[in-house]
Amino acid sequence: MLAGAAILAFLISAGTARACGGGDPTPGRWSLDQRSYAEQNGMPFLDPGNDTRLNLLFLMIDADPALRPKDEAISKGEEKLDFYSSVLFFRPDFTDACRKGAAARDRKDETASAFADGEGTRCVSIESGRAAFTAAVEVEPALSVEERRALMAAREKIAPSCRNEKADAAARNALAQIAPSAAGQEFASYLIGADAFYEGDFDRALERFGKLDSARNAWLREAARYMTARVLLNKAQIGAFADFDATATPNVTDRATLAAAQAAFQTYLKSYPTGRYAASAQGLLRRVYWLAADDERLAAEYGRQIVQGSGAKVGLDGVDLVQEIDAKYLTTAKDHASREPILLATQDLMKLRSDGKETHLAAAELDAQAKAFAGREDLFGFLKAARAYYADADFAATLQALGAPIAAPRSYLAFSRETLRGQALMASGQYPQAIEHWTKLRGTVSNPLWKEAVELGLALSYERAGMANRVFLPETRLSSPRIRAILLRHTAGPILLRMAVADPQASAEERKLARFLLLYKEATRGQYANFLRDFSAEGLAQDDAAAPEVSDLPKSAIFLSSPADEPYKCPAPKAVVAELAADPRSAHGLLCLGDFVRHSGFARFDAWRPAADELGGAKAIFPGEPFSRGDVYQRLIADPATKDADRAYALYRAINCYAPAGGNDCGGKDVDKAQRKAWFQTLKSRYGATRWARGLQYYW
Repeated sequence: MLAGAAILAFLISAGTARACGGGDPTPGRWSLDQRSYAEQNGMPFLDPGNDTRLNLLFLMIDADPALRPKDEAISKGEEKLDFYSSVLFFRPDFTDACRKGAAARDRKDETASAFADGEGTRCVSIESGRAAFTAAVEVEPALSVEERRALMAAREKIAPSCRNEKADAAARNALAQIAPSAAGQEFASYLIGADAFYEGDFDRALERFGKLDSARNAWLREAARYMTARVLLNKAQIGAFADFDATATPNVTDRATLAAAQAAFQTYLKSYPTGRYAASAQGLLRRVYWLAADDERLAAEYGRQIVQGSGAKVGLDGVDLVQEIDAKYLTTAKDHASREPILLATQDLMKLRSDGKETHLAAAELDAQAKAFAGREDLFGFLKAARAYYADADFAATLQALGAPIAAPRSYLAFSRETLRGQALMASGQYPQAIEHWTKLRGTVSNPLWKEAVELGLALSYERAGMANRVFLPETRLSSPRIRAILLRHTAGPILLRMAVADPQASAEERKLARFLLLYKEATRGQYANFLRDFSAEGLAQDDAAAPEVSDLPKSAIFLSSPADEPYKCPAPKAVVAELAADPRSAHGLLCLGDFVRHSGFARFDAWRPAADELGGAKAIFPGEPFSRGDVYQRLIADPATKDADRAYALYRAINCYAPAGGNDCGGKDVDKAQRKAWFQTLKSRYGATRWARGLQYYW
């Protein structure tokens, strides 16, 4: 009976259960200028506000076009109108599309992605290790059928520390019942080392794997050498983290073992440069550099992988590599430890974020990097232009640094250059030139994200030039439903809204939005005669039937009837508007209009406007100001001509504007608590017999 088999049987059953550890939409700004960190939102070009991982991924896609997701993977088609949809796209959606494209590649090592995250836990390779061992056993001709069965059964029960399981008696004694061959002894010895590794007995594991350096079986020789390096790495990590295997800054005290791990991984890669475990060994070697705080070697390794194709040649998913670089280098390394242009450019863009303060990339600092960008003058030129734009607001210098336009950009860098050109033209007030630039660029791009970005630039230019109607005209119509919706909501006047209602190209959602906005603004901005002319009960009913849900928009049916259970009796909105058309000062009409606005819940959306540099932030074309119930109530309370019944209701509503926490929910100028108290006392004393006085017990 083989002593190793007995030891194996004992070891497989002796492990105790121990834990084995392993290794996030807010509304966006509809502007091409994203100077502050945009979190999960993104722009489809190199931009300081982008998450660092996004800018890095764009540059890596340029280096390895195979990473580029297909257009259909990132196009969502004609989206439902959503006032608060993220600008252009949600970063995780884009990275998922890239990952799906990478999934079609053949990987040499299934654990490459897991190791790319940098954790290097023992448990991560349980399943892949079992599969590799089983495959090697099945093809080893020197093993008998009984040996194969026993070895595979024993391997099934290894790693109790990670699986929290115990071996059964049959597997525990499997090898003890046979007389193993020399090959069987080597495989059994490997299993003893593997079990020791997963149990955290690293010295025993090193002893066993070290004896297999000259094993007869080729897989055993390679796997043992690879596992020796992994054992040394795990041993060096003991006590390095506050939480086991966390990604906080490590504190390795066993530097000698870490150096031995580095040497072991390098030896393995030298012997097996295209071996079965080359990808994970390369990833774990990067982990060694990270644990050693060796930013120079770490940056050089990342640069090497980027240059050779974003990690594709070593079986590493590009998105995983981006995640690893961000976690292990970009957010922790000293400034510009890398001389690799893509890493350097990513750091520079991050420094151009302003977040309301000055940027942190000085002109002299950027100029000093020129040598690092030798051979990548195109990228360096873009950074010079971006710095002139974001840091100095020198738009002439931006255009000069960009040089001649690129007729048909195909890379993210080229598209970023042309986007920045359009931004500089707009920022310098050259709207005709900007419109010409965006129009030409729009005809050259097919990427749906790029196309919407170009259309955003074109829409911004049209709006600032006072030509927002061109977004909707047949010959210049923009295809993005989100861009059209924003302009309809914030900028469009009655003529544009009527055009959208009648436009045969408009979607049902857009038609519903346009009709609702037209009628709502006409009713609440004093355009009573126009409301009565544009009102169509049939059209409103058709809108709700064809487009039941449009984000943040009430049902169009709100225009067709009034709530039946309201104590202050009001007719349907059309009759209310007719009353106001006859007498714009009608207290009853104004109060009923206030109730309509209150029931619609749309007042907050109507009053809110984007910032001046955002789409929809230019001066609105629609005449008049947003309706304020608060102002109406105050005017009626103060007007001696207001009838008592109407004044009592106005008092009741004015006080309730501040329920329940004292904040004004009715718009208009705020009134202090003393005034609200006076209203309450007037209502209780002068109009105490009314249902409004009886129903109000507090003021806020």
